[in-house]
Amino acid sequence: MRASLSRNTSRAAALTAVLSLLAAAPVALAADAPPREAPPGERAVLNGGHLDMAARLTDGGLEYRIKDGTVPGEPVWREPSDVLLHFDPRHELVIPPREEVPQFEGFGEPGERLWVDKDFEVKEGLLWPGWNTMEILPSDVAGPVKVTFPKIEGPGRLVLGRFEDDPEWGIRIGVTVDSARPDPGSVELPAYSHSHPLWIFNAAGIYRITMEMSTTLRSGAEVTDRETLAVAVGDVDPSTVVPGDGSTGPSPTPTSSSPSPSPTGTPPVVPTATASATHTAAPSPTHTADAPSSATTGAPTSGAGVPGPTPPSAVPVGPGTHSGALLPPAGTAGRLAATGAGVAFPVSIAVGAVTAGAVIVLFTRRQRAAR
Repeated sequence: MRASLSRNTSRAAALTAVLSLLAAAPVALAADAPPREAPPGERAVLNGGHLDMAARLTDGGLEYRIKDGTVPGEPVWREPSDVLLHFDPRHELVIPPREEVPQFEGFGEPGERLWVDKDFEVKEGLLWPGWNTMEILPSDVAGPVKVTFPKIEGPGRLVLGRFEDDPEWGIRIGVTVDSARPDPGSVELPAYSHSHPLWIFNAAGIYRITMEMSTTLRSGAEVTDRETLAVAVGDVDPSTVVPGDGSTGPSPTPTSSSPSPSPTGTPPVVPTATASATHTAAPSPTHTADAPSSATTGAPTSGAGVPGPTPPSAVPVGPGTHSGALLPPAGTAGRLAATGAGVAFPVSIAVGAVTAGAVIVLFTRRQRAAR
């Protein structure tokens, strides 16, 4: 049986869980301002912080929008075709030796590079893109919001996944969506839920991810929306990238930010401030993770946070760390970071602190047993 994570990793993971609770506690008690509706053509580069790929119901139809929370307390609804996500060089991760972290098997050879989201990295200010159906009540629909991927274009492989319990490794990276497959896979999101998948790219360059969100209303009507989201990975000049499907759109709406000049003559992109990925949501429902999957890596899975009763606050709990890579400790995938299925949220800050304490006790016992 292979060792899952090192002793230092377990200690770092415990510390990360506690610090996540303490850092998020003051923010969770404050409500956001109402989101601003960005006019079509107001383009934005998002290179750090929290955002969601969101579904909402408007005028009897379904809209797929980006809920931009990269500036805490100032959320903005944006058209996906106006947004460029930039997984800049800070998001780069070197695959560690397999004997240290075997969980990356199947994603590349040790020493090769991946570009990943905040769920993996210790560094602050990285992108943390999630799923969001918080604008849709269960009474509005007859089923979940289904997300499919009609087209994924790019220089390499894109994987959306989740941490899972594994009897041999302790923790593994389960694959939900994989651009290397003929059918990349799909995701089902319950109404009034919020979750975060793992993002993994194996090559630098420009990716264009076409997503289609659909659901069935209580009336029986099928509603859907399809948009293309552009992602720049690595050391790419964002001012040279046209968002959306790459076609030249309307001139950007003037904003307070000065757009960068475009050397290629394409419409410039308005950058937004980089912020740390911290939740600043108003009181929201409890998010509980799905049970860990036992499927092998590469098997498509789907899931999302399961809505529950509304607590007075919601505090995200982060996974642990390992030599710069962020992986949850063995046995806690279903509780701390079932990203792609749902982020575990304690009912209150007090409950969250108890949870973090329990994790530390679990690590300590495992470390003593290993001696």
